[in-house]
Amino acid sequence: MQPLQIDLLTLPIRYVTLFVAFFVTIVMGLFIVFQAYHGYRRNANRRMLFLAVGLAFVTVIPPLMSLATASFGLHVDIYMFYLPLGTAISQIVGLSFIIYSLALRSGS
Repeated sequence: MQPLQIDLLTLPIRYVTLFVAFFVTIVMGLFIVFQAYHGYRRNANRRMLFLAVGLAFVTVIPPLMSLATASFGLHVDIYMFYLPLGTAISQIVGLSFIIYSLALRSGS
């Protein structure tokens, strides 16, 4: 098996731009998640923990799924059905965690 070799100079600029956009989105999402988790650790407030988990599902997981799918160059059905379904489910789960964190009483 031969390792995958990519010459970065021959990649179209649109792929590089897309990768940079995904990378920046993931880094910014991780920063926000880390800040929320740090708030949970500092104050022992469960609301912040659920907020951190929800934000991870909304901001970090969908770009990671898209990047992984694009990296493997899988079948068209993956791009047309499973990737949008997976990102939508991830966002639904994340928004559910965020809504739950907002619904918890502040003494929790």
